[in-house]
Amino acid sequence: MVGWRYAAAAAMVALCAGCAGSSAAPAVMPAAAGVAPAATTTALGIVLDAKSQGPVVSADLYGASHDTWFDFTQPFVNPSLRATGIHLVRWPGGSESDAYHWENGGSVCDNQGYITKNATFDNLMRDLADPSNIDVAITLNYGSNPACNGGGLPSEAATWVAYAKSKGYDTRYWTVGNEVYGSWEYDLHAHPHDPVTYSDAVRDGYYPAVKRADPNAKLGIVVDAPDDTAWNGVVLKRSGRFDFVELHYYPQYDKDDDAFLLGAAIDAFATDLKGLRAEMTAAGVSTATPIYLGEFNNDAGTEGKQSVSIVNGLYLGQTIAVAAGQGVAMATWWLANGSCDVKGGDYAKSLYGWQHFGSYALFSDGLPNSYEGCAHTPTIAGGTPFPTARVMALYRQTVPPGSAVRRTLVLYFTGGHTSKPKVRAFGYALSGGGYALTMFNDTLSTVAVTASVDGAAKTAYAATLSVYGAEQYDESRHGRWIGPASRSLGSVKPGKIVLTLPPYSLTALTLR
Repeated sequence: MVGWRYAAAAAMVALCAGCAGSSAAPAVMPAAAGVAPAATTTALGIVLDAKSQGPVVSADLYGASHDTWFDFTQPFVNPSLRATGIHLVRWPGGSESDAYHWENGGSVCDNQGYITKNATFDNLMRDLADPSNIDVAITLNYGSNPACNGGGLPSEAATWVAYAKSKGYDTRYWTVGNEVYGSWEYDLHAHPHDPVTYSDAVRDGYYPAVKRADPNAKLGIVVDAPDDTAWNGVVLKRSGRFDFVELHYYPQYDKDDDAFLLGAAIDAFATDLKGLRAEMTAAGVSTATPIYLGEFNNDAGTEGKQSVSIVNGLYLGQTIAVAAGQGVAMATWWLANGSCDVKGGDYAKSLYGWQHFGSYALFSDGLPNSYEGCAHTPTIAGGTPFPTARVMALYRQTVPPGSAVRRTLVLYFTGGHTSKPKVRAFGYALSGGGYALTMFNDTLSTVAVTASVDGAAKTAYAATLSVYGAEQYDESRHGRWIGPASRSLGSVKPGKIVLTLPPYSLTALTLR
């Protein structure tokens, strides 16, 4: 990380028809932070079009970053990754990658990062990736050579790729640099942050060197949000061959807003993805070339309480859903572990949440701890999922790899007039038969819903309902970080399933 420009990923096709509904799911949450939940809203309808077609969900859509400053060999790390369903890990860092040299246990230029004792490439592969069958995405050093007196060397990258191949490591994605368009990035080239210098280095250096080292390695290039035409317009045309593009997305910087994060930020994310794909097509890049969402989170600055609240969990879930709908096959949340902030973040009363610390991470590192400057947090055991991890796990459970996106329509009626929905719904056909609907209530109101499947293959299904929302998250106020509530609905007809979406919640309906 870092860099706070919008970087996009994808928009799920969201469409549907509305009707009435009454209750069926968990009760309304307690009021929080001085904000009382509103009464039940006017009903809406959600319809999954079973006969539509869409992208297939990839296992590598469920991923997160690990980094050299965190000891990922600690015993709670692998179980938490497995329980969440994470299938892709990005390494060795964000901006640190352009100062990192991998050999002999690793080193960094000019104090641009920190390497903890066990955070070596071999340990990453042997102790984390291989035991859990996790794919790995490596960010190659573009910014510096081993002498720390010039730009990165394609030969150093190729040596790393060849070493990984010789060891039989499943290191399948390699990106040249991290956010190298940004002035914050460590870049010792004569012309730093320059798209021509970068493109020529990829075309004449990194791509051929990496492919000689391992013809099966996938090499990616760095792109920015589509409004950065000065960067994208050059690298997409001038870099020559590449296997994917890597994009980052952070909609906020230091100052947070819940309504924005769950509203305009997700809309902008979808729009940016479409804009990037249009730029790629205009540059002659094949539509089969994947977009990798290499980093995403709510805020690229110092984290505050929003980061560990239900709001950021809902943001993560909708971002994954939007990415899946646009065919994004790889995504890595920033971070899995290795983050805690208590000063400088946004702790405004207008934000929903109970915590007085922030974190980019999906999981607690074992709080409180002094080494991250978080000596005065509540006691939270290492590996405990924050709401972001809870939502990712529930999404992975409901929408496993191999599920196929289906067009889903939402109509919301207020006072006789259709208004913009504050509920988003995403539908899938499950690979073993049946369907899944993931419904996000982005409001503090309870919402009545009638869900249906248009063109369903059967007349009845065994239904399971799982909910993770404010009601569960609010228990963290008392030190309890609990998971979703799930129950069977028995046999249901796909034409009319009446539900209630609790405030600030992900409701996952599975029909088998």
